[in-house]
Amino acid sequence: MLEENFYKNTLKNMTDSIIHRGPDDEGHEYFQNCFLGFRRLAIVDLSKDGHQPMYSNTKNECIAFNGEIYGYRDLKKDLLDYPFQSNTDTEVILSLFQKYDAEVPKYLNGMFAFAIWNEEKQQLFCARDRFGEKPFYYAIGKNGEFIFASEIKAILATGLVDAEVNDEAVYHFLRHMYVDSQQSIYKHIKVLPPSHQLIYHNGNIEISQYWNFPNNELEISEEEAVAKFKNLVEQSVEKQLVADVKVGAFLSGGLDSGTLVAISSQHNQNLTTLGFQYEGDLNEMSDARSIAEKYKTAHKEVGLQNSEIPTTLVEVLKNMDEPIADTAILATYTICKEAAKNMTVVITGNAGDELFGGYGWYQKEKEILEKGSANSAFLPIYKIGSTISEKLGLEKSRQYFLDKIFRAKFPDIVAYQKGKVHNNFSKEETSLLLKIDSDYEHQYPFQLDKNNLNTCMKMDLTNVISGDYLVKDDRIAMMHSIELRTPFLDKDLVEFCSSLPAKHKVNSSQTKIILRKAFGNLLTSNILNKKKQGFGAPIVDWLKISDMEKLTTEILKNPSSKIFTKLNFGEVQKQLNYNYKHWSLLVLGIWMDEHI
Repeated sequence: MLEENFYKNTLKNMTDSIIHRGPDDEGHEYFQNCFLGFRRLAIVDLSKDGHQPMYSNTKNECIAFNGEIYGYRDLKKDLLDYPFQSNTDTEVILSLFQKYDAEVPKYLNGMFAFAIWNEEKQQLFCARDRFGEKPFYYAIGKNGEFIFASEIKAILATGLVDAEVNDEAVYHFLRHMYVDSQQSIYKHIKVLPPSHQLIYHNGNIEISQYWNFPNNELEISEEEAVAKFKNLVEQSVEKQLVADVKVGAFLSGGLDSGTLVAISSQHNQNLTTLGFQYEGDLNEMSDARSIAEKYKTAHKEVGLQNSEIPTTLVEVLKNMDEPIADTAILATYTICKEAAKNMTVVITGNAGDELFGGYGWYQKEKEILEKGSANSAFLPIYKIGSTISEKLGLEKSRQYFLDKIFRAKFPDIVAYQKGKVHNNFSKEETSLLLKIDSDYEHQYPFQLDKNNLNTCMKMDLTNVISGDYLVKDDRIAMMHSIELRTPFLDKDLVEFCSSLPAKHKVNSSQTKIILRKAFGNLLTSNILNKKKQGFGAPIVDWLKISDMEKLTTEILKNPSSKIFTKLNFGEVQKQLNYNYKHWSLLVLGIWMDEHI
């Protein structure tokens, strides 16, 4: 039986390629029409009872599941008919699947990607969590096989799928510095989008969305909002601290991570916290230390010398299946490497800004809402007015015209969010750089209400969070075989925050109002009063490091580099100006050299 052995070997190649995602155990199960493989990172129920792929009690269903279901022990209390053999969340999904079939994802709160084979129906049921914390890629192989995996490298390891680059994905990368969450960098490999499920049956693929944001805004007093919010955050943290391994937390010195460390330390007496410092930029770490001291955590700090940046960048991109120009990849890589020495689970403050209104652009959008638009037909007149005012030294008049130009260009908050926020190369620049014509844009699964500031926060939550931040966190943490958890992405907390009127989050003088009101007393005054910083990086300095200059010369100034199979050499030369555009081109160039 050549065919059966061929597929068994192929499956083994797939699981071998992602050993970093699960160094603790591996498993393979074979049905006549379905082969399932798995690599395990043991976190809950470390015994061999957690072995996967896992069969249900009837042996009719078999699951491969990556992730964590929070509050699964409570779910179990309602499943008394099922003869559980383990203490795992995996078995709870199997039991729920027997009970609810395709409705199962609605009952799950957590980060997950899973596939369940139903032998009787000869059908594969797959689902992915609401925000894309865990990945799910799939493809159709050369002989019509349905192939799926947590990482692209496992699909490519089959040899059954062509690794042809997807031009639309390159277009989106140039525009926004990451590959969109609704597609992959390869033409023939697809992504199951967050909050979607997939059924594969008789060669047909049926995809549907099982979750969306609530439609209605809450009518709630500030006092009630703060009490409810406080309760939801505390519950989420408590649920996410459940693990049979050591748990730590990242501590950046900002509001989000400070709040999570303060709450976590109430449940976890010997919490270890980790901070990252950039060379010559220590200001965030003194704030992180003040929280670490206040909550008596075992605090460690790691950093990168400038000389280590080029080699670290190449190392990360070599291991990344897709290009990502988020400058925080280096900090994330360094801090995960340190975390992996003595912990398996790490709590992060991701998504706080998007949920509680932490970014300055939300304040700008609030201003757009209040001032309204200016007529774009008068744009040439406003521009002339601004130029004349500048020449005559009339500053007040110049500001008036500049404001008019701004509001003619961005007449509403959605136009601003799409045209200004998270943007790298403009559409015009991208068209010049790329040899092909494309105009790819992320599709939002909800109505873009131009009169509600919450729209912009939802746009960020379903776009840059799932396409950039969670990809960066999952892939880099998994390179080091650790799991990052994001308590702010708890389903109930997200549903509450997204339906909370924006006035509780942002006003013209303050961001994250609700977080400050609910947990301000747990933080230090420094953290409460400082401006948002984030994991940003000194890009200009980085690109001038001599080994980075060398990379630029070898890759971006060399016409035979692989990047120039897609990009125009002359146009790239015009963009090497030691800024984010230069950085993103270098990232793409390194990535293509390593992978194409």
